[in-house]
Amino acid sequence: GKKLGYTFNHRNLHNVSLGQGQEVVAEQALDLAAKEGHWVILQNIHLVAKWLSCLEKQLEQHSEGSHQDFRVFLSAEPAPCPESHLIPQGILENSIKVTSEAPTGMHANLHKALDNFSQDTLEMCSQEKEFRSILFALCYFHAVVAERRKFGPQGWNRSYPFSTGDLTISVSVLYNYLQASSKVPYDDLRYLVGEIMYGGHITDDWDRRLCKTYLEEFIKPEMLEGELCLAPGFLLPGNMDYNGYHQYIDDALPPESPYLYGLHPNAEIGFLTQRSERLLRTVLELQPRDSSAGQGAVGTREETVQALLEEMLEKLTDEFNMAELMAKVEERTPFAVVALQECERMNVLTAEIRRSLTELELGLK
Repeated sequence: GKKLGYTFNHRNLHNVSLGQGQEVVAEQALDLAAKEGHWVILQNIHLVAKWLSCLEKQLEQHSEGSHQDFRVFLSAEPAPCPESHLIPQGILENSIKVTSEAPTGMHANLHKALDNFSQDTLEMCSQEKEFRSILFALCYFHAVVAERRKFGPQGWNRSYPFSTGDLTISVSVLYNYLQASSKVPYDDLRYLVGEIMYGGHITDDWDRRLCKTYLEEFIKPEMLEGELCLAPGFLLPGNMDYNGYHQYIDDALPPESPYLYGLHPNAEIGFLTQRSERLLRTVLELQPRDSSAGQGAVGTREETVQALLEEMLEKLTDEFNMAELMAKVEERTPFAVVALQECERMNVLTAEIRRSLTELELGLK
């Protein structure tokens, strides 16, 4: 591993982070892994767009004759637009694709926020009750600020890149403060989270005020008394274990609505209208294109097919009556036998044409 220059994480695993001239290292790792049956992880392939065609050819060469345990894993960031897609079609067609989609809705966002921690996280602070309560409130706060973006300007005046890193560093700050003090420094926590961790992204004064107001509602002394509602009908849970918090979300979180974010139901009208228009626009794009209207226009594709279908059905002859034909044959000469066989085959063909045309007509209707 040291000789080739790539990271050797495991006996049969080669991990190569692409960029800064690592293409040669990646090619050497692929050759060795294909021969020995190792696994190769190539990270950030979007950074080496010009080299991807070489990678495609190399993978094609290794697709035959390589060790049966040889595997290649590729990772890339999503392209901002279809025009920026860089990965060759050959690689995409021969790969099993796995994507990480952003969660939608409060339920998915809250579970996703809590997934950044574990039972060990909940047990690491000496002030367990305070730490767990504030950690859950921070998870809810993170889910709110992340999902408010879907409401457009009614959610945030500008779109901010809030990430799970903001949440995890806020929990680290919470842990350090609680370990250093017997009292919960609510004001300090709200300032650090609202003005620095999350507020560092915020450039609009009204958005900063909104973020501050959320924290004033979610992080306050009343949260330890078991009477703080994070949303209408959703109490801040008490001291639970990690799985218990996930189960509480499933059992107690109200159905998705703007109320969960402190918004009026009308705030959802614009979001739902935009989503409906996008859906209908996509459906319309999948429909057959109409020809130009006006005199002499051919009509839609369905009308053209219907006209051809009716014309074929009119031209289609009836099937031969084999019993009547056989009765007319006095001497079964070779020519007569061949003619009768062809009539039987023609009957099979005619029946299949009529059946398929009828089926197509039902499909058009």
